Amino acid sequence: MVSLTQQVATAASPLAAFSAGRRADRYRTLWGHPDLDMWLVGIGKAAELNAAGTGSIELLKTALQSLFENAVIQSSGPCETGPLLLGGFCYDAAAPRDMLWSDFPDAALILPRFLLTFSKGQCWITINHVVDPEPDGHHTGELLLDELPHTDADTEAPFCQPEAEVSDLTNRQEWLKRVCKALETIRSGSLSKVVLSRRKMIKANSGFSLECAVERLSSLYPECTVFAIDNGRTSLTGATPEVLARVEKGELNLSCLASSAPRGTSREEDTRFEQELLASPKERREHAAVLTMLTQTLSTSCSNLRYPKTPEVWKLKNVQHLLTPVSAELRSDRGILDIVKQLHPTPAVGGWPTEKALEFVREREGDRGWYAAPVGWADQYGNGEFGVAIRSALIDHEKAYLYAGAGIVQGSDPDLEYAETEVKFQPMLAALTGNNQ
Repeated sequence: MVSLTQQVATAASPLAAFSAGRRADRYRTLWGHPDLDMWLVGIGKAAELNAAGTGSIELLKTALQSLFENAVIQSSGPCETGPLLLGGFCYDAAAPRDMLWSDFPDAALILPRFLLTFSKGQCWITINHVVDPEPDGHHTGELLLDELPHTDADTEAPFCQPEAEVSDLTNRQEWLKRVCKALETIRSGSLSKVVLSRRKMIKANSGFSLECAVERLSSLYPECTVFAIDNGRTSLTGATPEVLARVEKGELNLSCLASSAPRGTSREEDTRFEQELLASPKERREHAAVLTMLTQTLSTSCSNLRYPKTPEVWKLKNVQHLLTPVSAELRSDRGILDIVKQLHPTPAVGGWPTEKALEFVREREGDRGWYAAPVGWADQYGNGEFGVAIRSALIDHEKAYLYAGAGIVQGSDPDLEYAETEVKFQPMLAALTGNNQ
């Protein structure tokens, strides 16, 4: 594998570069932090690593190490440049497969043919190529540059979404039935928490614009991580508030995000909701359970775990969450994929005990695909960042499938949890219909 990174001058935006991949009919990926002005845009495939089954993360780790054996790498940019692989994993590899997610394997990491890294007004391009022995490597490089899609932002038409209708795939009656069953199981002592999800479908009169969705999510939720994976047939996109883990040069950072409340329509109401969230024994208990699981799990891979004793309230456009930032020093033999394997699914998107919660969800919801699963990027040094694919949708031509979940614990009110999922649908409804609630 040969990889060359060079800083370049470009007037194109990350969105224009991402759109160029569609016009060139290429596999494309996007990962961005709008508020930090940091974006990764992958176009095409130099290599594809896939795996199936419950051990898929470990299989991908081994495949990644093999890919980089005898690699020739020239890169002098920041951590987010060079031969990075972008992709993700399914929520539950033991669940029966749903054909809706047939284009998304249990695990997949893609080495882009071209990776564009945008950071604070600067841009780097990384060209990756898996080569056979040949006499003229320079000629190969010239041919690869000719493949780079044109990214002239001035020729890009405004992005917009088609007219569409929204319908519930998990109606209120079915939801209440599932929550009551979960509460019954919790009272029996088999579970202490389980995260259930609902689905909506949007049916449009023409194909959705993935670029428009990314543009709206970036504008409405700049504090979140915006992501998109387009395989040419179906695509997954979202704006996740939850970073599962980030590793850079042996330093691990993540956010414990659990428990939520709506935003108020006035400053006074918003403050009241915030205070109620902080004072609620049920919400604090749910948050503490996630934090305890995270820190106990990480203790085998990390040292010097650090986190505040009291959570803060993180306010997004339409919801506020309890958040506890966690940092630690990673063992030298551990990397980002090891941490993803250890942590997923956290109690914030699964439940506790983990296997019991997964079994409960599997029996009632079937295959969640990549919803609430890890998506992100990794490199050969163990660096990388993965978020949890919540506030997300799967787009299949004129149809989009939206997911939203809520954690069920002792004391949960089925009607309030239903209302919480309605709030969590709003980011993707806004992205795909223009309803900016």
